[in-house]
Formats: sequence, structure tokens, C-alpha cells
Amino acid sequence: MKKSILLFLIITFSTSIFAQKMSMAYIYPAGGQAGTSFEVEVGGLNINQATEVFISAKGVRSEILKTPENAKKPVRRKFDDQSSPQMADRLKIRITIDKNAPIGLCDFRLQSDKGVSNKLIFEIGQYTDVLEIKGSTLNKPTTIESLPATVCGQILPGERDYFSFKAQKGAVIVASAKARTFVPYIADAVPGWFQAVITIRNSKGKEIAFNDDYRNGVDPVIITNIPEDDIYTLLIHDAIYRGREDFTYRIDVGEIPFIEYIYPAVGKTGKSTTINLKAVNIDKTEVKYKPDFEGKGYFNMVGKEGFKSNSIPFYAVSKTANVDILPKSATLLPYSMVYDSIRTNQKQITYNLELTKNEQLTIELMARKIASMLDAKLTLYNANNVKVAEADDTEDALEGMMTHHADPVLNYKATQAGTYKLVVEDILHGSGLDYFYLLERKVTTPNFKVFVSPANITIPKGGTATFMLDIETPDKKTPRLDLELKGLPKGFTTSSLEVIGAKWEVSVTAPKNAKEQTMDIRLFAKNANGNNAVETQVQEAVPAENMMQAFYYTHHISASSFVAEVVKESPFSLHFSSDIEKHLKDPIRISAKDSIFNLKVEIQRTKGFDEPVSLQLSRKNKQITLDPIEFKAGETEKILRIKLDLKDIAKFKGVRRPLAIVGTVNGKVDKKGKRSFENALYRETTPLLILELKD
Repeated sequence: MKKSILLFLIITFSTSIFAQKMSMAYIYPAGGQAGTSFEVEVGGLNINQATEVFISAKGVRSEILKTPENAKKPVRRKFDDQSSPQMADRLKIRITIDKNAPIGLCDFRLQSDKGVSNKLIFEIGQYTDVLEIKGSTLNKPTTIESLPATVCGQILPGERDYFSFKAQKGAVIVASAKARTFVPYIADAVPGWFQAVITIRNSKGKEIAFNDDYRNGVDPVIITNIPEDDIYTLLIHDAIYRGREDFTYRIDVGEIPFIEYIYPAVGKTGKSTTINLKAVNIDKTEVKYKPDFEGKGYFNMVGKEGFKSNSIPFYAVSKTANVDILPKSATLLPYSMVYDSIRTNQKQITYNLELTKNEQLTIELMARKIASMLDAKLTLYNANNVKVAEADDTEDALEGMMTHHADPVLNYKATQAGTYKLVVEDILHGSGLDYFYLLERKVTTPNFKVFVSPANITIPKGGTATFMLDIETPDKKTPRLDLELKGLPKGFTTSSLEVIGAKWEVSVTAPKNAKEQTMDIRLFAKNANGNNAVETQVQEAVPAENMMQAFYYTHHISASSFVAEVVKESPFSLHFSSDIEKHLKDPIRISAKDSIFNLKVEIQRTKGFDEPVSLQLSRKNKQITLDPIEFKAGETEKILRIKLDLKDIAKFKGVRRPLAIVGTVNGKVDKKGKRSFENALYRETTPLLILELKD
């Protein structure tokens, strides 16, 4: 058989076409106190179609209020300010939180008969909420009647919010802000999040405390000893005085329990570890802790008056792991882990390790991922004290909230046998108990990670939904993968599950008689490289919401599960011919000499629906184009003339991409100032097929 050359469809993600669904931009207030009932405002796009609210925590009830604000779009501010059409709609919701609801963060989503929205973070708090008074100033601040309290607000352009409170001399006051926590990334802002700054001043206007970033986190925290009895003012604003409705915040203020760091921050699953606390407003300085599961969890304490402290990471390893906590030996054995910190003025720690010739060495260091201050660097020297390898920052796609990936992974293949020396140091020359790390010597590491987005898809009965896979590899060389999708009922079909390329799109089509339901589905990727030297690996895809930071960078924000929502049928659905849809997992082969590729698309309409439906490619690119075309009333099929521009086919060899056709029924054009917006009433897609170029 002749070797095929596979057609590469260049994908331009800024022009992707997906079904327009509900999209939330913010919730205000972004939380509330347990045992209370209150209203929140949700801003976003297409959210007025919501029929239900999903909040992941137990003991929380919600009701969408039928108000005039929910029935129409509000008057927006002028578009020459920092507002965005992505938050044009408003929705009022009443939230009721049981007194015994679990304190902490949870997921907040909207649901309608067309599917589920994106996820935002919502907080169940334990202190009395104090909402900002709009237009507060230094002379007329919002008054906090008693501490502890949680102050809530939104920062609009150039705005500063002021809150006043009484405090007595000697009190250790904590002001712990959550801002970026609620909206991790903002696509059209630089920096790509609300960069909150907080300050505390006395009654004479003298600053007694200030914070921008706390330790390695963006959200600020102030911990200060009150110098005298007085009325103090807490001020919050954006670092460069930006603002709009999604710049929301909550600040816990008072003599509240707060943990700065713990030591050690690593232990064995199911076994007690004695933890030392660096904390305020907590009586204990030492406590025993037994983690229940492997991996990164979170530790907290109870302080004065039974209030719960903040939560910080604790990493649990297997109960059978060979881990040496605070080691006395300086030897790093195979399959072993070491937990330590840079505590001396030497600013570095050295380990010895034995390597055989051609042995593959992988050293992974975890520090920032578990809230250490260490900005680590690894350096490897051979027996002759010659530097043979080093590693500094190594990006980890699983850490979507990180923008500085400071934890290194060192890989080295030994050119000679002997005793090697590994040096761990802080690149900024810091030291202390909180400069801790977990160092692991591995033989191999998984060579790929797979993310699936969005974390929830909506499939109309008889229709199709798509989701995207992102394959991340350390060397940027994408392996061939075979996918397995588990959890779909009988009768559902998918497009090709053989992946070639760093990005891959999959379609799922529901039968017309599908049951309307919510399904947890799981996707597994198997390394299908065919290279015997590469150990076969299977990874479960991580469900994620992809969020854009500052116009460019995209981050995977992990979700708890991958959910498929089957909803009632759309007024129309699009399909290829039955011959094609029966063989979606096989490529459609075309000739390199063809400049036109004919493709039949069929439309199935519900009774009484005769609206024209515009057709276009699901993703625009330079190699394949389609002139504007539409289904008119009464038409049931179209032959599409797909134009191919294959001038430089050699560079597309070995690359494969799916293709789909999207049909849109547009709504009216909405003009706002100098901008015009057209929101689709309906948007449906065909299943995905694969085009392959023959020799």
C-alpha cells in the first residue's frame, strides 16, 4: 500500500464556531454566610435562558427570580470604557445556605433546556457579610459594625472601596482577600486578572499595613498587630486602577485563624504526621494529621470561637512509598523521595546518587505546587565535578492556576557510570523552613497529558456536540494516541478516536430516541506510538475549562468531572450522507489534484420550523474554504463545494484534522454605540469527519 499524505487543516481558534450557550462572567456577591438567605446578581451572555442553578456544595438552595432585570438586557455603560459584551445580561438569584453547610469554595453553574453554562467559584462563608456602599470614600467608608466580618464588593474603573472597623491595641488582625480566586483569568485584561491591592490605615490616615501579592499568590493578605485602640480603614483597589463588574472580591477581616505555612507539608496516606504550624489566632503550634487519599489535599485548623482557618496544601504519598522526611542521609536512591527544606545560609543542599552507563535519570521537584516559597533549580554533576545537566522552571499543564511554573524536572541519560552529585538551590538565594520541597527520583515519567474541554457538553436528541482535546508533552512531540470514551449509552456514535496532533476534536452524536439525562463520561488515551522502546501508557483525560489570560495565553482550569447533558431536540440537525456517517472513524480520501471536493449535507427539521439555515466550516483556515451557502425553506440537502488549496502539501504529511459543517439561524443585530452584535438563535453542527489526501 502506498504511504498516504494526510491533509492538514490549519485551525484558527479565534474563529472557532461552537453552539452559543450560557456563559457566566461574574457572580456578585460571590458568596454568602452559612445560615443566611440573600440575592446575587450573575452577569454573562445568554444567561437569561437559565432555568436552574447548580451549586456543588450540600445544603445550598437557589431560586431564579422572575424580575424585570431578568427579562431584558440592562442599559450598559458606554463601550469606550472597560466593559465587555460577554457580561451584557443579568440574572437575579436568591441563594439560601443552611447553617451547617460546609464552609469553603464550591462550583456554581447555570442550567437550561439547551445545556449547562461554564463554572464559576462561589464561597460559603462563616462570617457576617458586609456589602460595600457604592461611592464609599476615605471620609465616608462602609462601616463594619463588628469583627470578624467578610466585606464584599465590585471594583469599577478607577474605583477604590473603603471599609472602617474598630480594633484594640495588641489584636492580630488578618485581612485575607479573594479576588482572582473567583475569576482566575480575564481574556481582555492585562494583567489577566483582578490584581487586588489592600491597605490598612489608622484614623489619621497613616498606613500601618499593605499587601499586593501574598507569598506566591496573587490575592493579597495582611497580618498585622494593631498598635493602638482606634478606628481603622481597609482600602481595596486594582493595582493599576482598572475595573468593571467582574472585578469582584470578598475579604475576611478580624482576629481570624490563619495559617501561613505548615512543616512538613508531606506525609504518608493513612499514617499520622506531626505538623508544625506557623499561624496566627490559633492556640496550637503542633498537630497530628492523617491524610485519607494520595495526592494534593488541603489542611486547615479550627481557631478562636470555632472558626475554620484558611486551607493550605498537604501532599500525601502512598503508605508504601520510600520517602525520607527530613533525611539524615545525603544519598538519593532509585524509586525514592526526600522531603527537606533549605534552612541554612549555604542556600543549597547536595545529594549523591549512583548511575550506570546509559541509565535514564528523571528527578522531579515539587515545591511551589505545595505552597513552598522555594524557586528551585536542580544541577547535576558527574564524578569529575563537571556539570552535565540542569533544570529550572518546568511547565506543568495540570497546574492551570499557575503562571510561574517554578518547580523543575531534570532528565539525563548517563554517559558514564559513577557517583553523581545533585544540587538543590533557591535561584533567588532564599532559605527558611518554608523553603521546603519533595524530591523524587524516577525511572520514567508519563510522556503526555490529555485535557478535554469544555468540561461539560450539551447534546440535543438526534444532534451532535463536539469537544476538544489538548495533548501536552514535555518535548512538544505529540505521540499517536488511541482514545476510549466510557459512559455513553448504546446508540451514541463518535467521530474518529485515533489522535494525530497536539489538538484533536471529537464529536458525539445522540440518537433521536435518546433519554434526556446527565451523564458522567470518562475519556482514556493510550499511547499508540508503535515504538517498542516506549512503554505503553494510558492516561485519563483531565476535564477542564479553558480560560484565556490577557488576549493570548490559555490555561486549563481543572473541573471535577466530564459531563454530557442530553437535552430535547433542536429545531434542526445537520448530517452527512448515511454512507459517511456509518464510517466516521475512517478517513475520507481525496486526490491531491482535486481543487474542489463535493460533500453532501442533509438537514432534518422539526415540524413547523422552516427558517433559513446558513452553512459554513466549523473552523476557518487557509487550506479549505467554503463560499456562503444556506438551506432555504423546503430544502432537505445541499451539495457543498469545498475548495482545496494544497500548494505545499509536503509539510502536512502525517498530520490529520477533522472537518465539520455548522448551521446557524441568526437573531437580530443589536447595535450598541459603535459596535454591532449578532447572537445566534440556533447553531448546530454535523458530526466530524476526517479528510485524507491520497498519493
